[in-house]
Amino acid sequence: MKCLVLDYGGSSVKYALVNDRAEMEVTGTGPAPLESIEAFLDSVADLYAQFKDRADGIAMSLPGFIDPATGVHFGSGVYGDLLKGKNVIELVRERCGCNVSLENDGKCGALAEAWKGSLSDVKNGAVLVLGSGIGGGVIIDGRVLHGRNTTAGEFSFLLSGKEHDLFDTGFMSAGAMGLTYQLCKLKNLDLTVQDAAPMMAFFDSIAADRYPKFEEPPKKIKADGKQFFKWVEEGDPEALKVYRGFLHSLATICENIQITLAPDRIVIGGGLSRAERLIDDLRTEIDSLCKATIIADEMKAEVVRSRYLNECNILGAMYNYIQQYGA
Repeated sequence: MKCLVLDYGGSSVKYALVNDRAEMEVTGTGPAPLESIEAFLDSVADLYAQFKDRADGIAMSLPGFIDPATGVHFGSGVYGDLLKGKNVIELVRERCGCNVSLENDGKCGALAEAWKGSLSDVKNGAVLVLGSGIGGGVIIDGRVLHGRNTTAGEFSFLLSGKEHDLFDTGFMSAGAMGLTYQLCKLKNLDLTVQDAAPMMAFFDSIAADRYPKFEEPPKKIKADGKQFFKWVEEGDPEALKVYRGFLHSLATICENIQITLAPDRIVIGGGLSRAERLIDDLRTEIDSLCKATIIADEMKAEVVRSRYLNECNILGAMYNYIQQYGA
């Protein structure tokens, strides 16, 4: 069995043709269709048209609160305004005429790791997917936890600071969108050339006063994850300031998860997890945090890198399809 798997994020949609052995035959990316519900459905249909002769169905990963059994999107996430209250499975099935499955992106990440990844040998674990925000999922006794209103594992909303505003959240302090905005404001980079520029403008409408003003026009440099870590390796002071804050927030989130759930393992995935230094730096930060707060070694988080990195949402969406329709 093969499916077209679509992983919709804040800045792009990743797609792949995946079989039931977790093998990807074709991969690619396209722009995120954030303009309207019509643009979103056009995006799905256009991609499916390329693969419909080779795919048995469509498996989807989306941010936001989602009921995977009914296909209803309850809101939140970058597609919340477009899809809130909509039955996405029905809409896509009507448009494409095939079987469709849908699950939250973070829970897809957890499913991938539980299926064939870094949690496949344990019963309980948590997955943090470092994407536009922090996707996530919790595995208890080998099954993904949905919780009240399917909101378990929404780690973007964990609080990690003392600002008493949006910048307290994991989304802004440890997600790629928040890091990009911080870099742009500290390094005087043009917000309009960044991925998800409308979200950058929204952040600026509520947070511009937090940052210094520059007399010269902003530089048209794209501050994506690759560029961010390049600046960190070069010792760029603004990038290092953002990186230190990012590590502290991520370590705080990991410790809160470990103390609350006591999972066997915490897995870090997503695009930012590709950085070679990240896991070692995060473990060091967790050690420092535990020492400073007198947290016992038995309570410390075991942190590992995802087996699938930023492919975990795609493979987890495929596993969700298999669970719903069978292999």
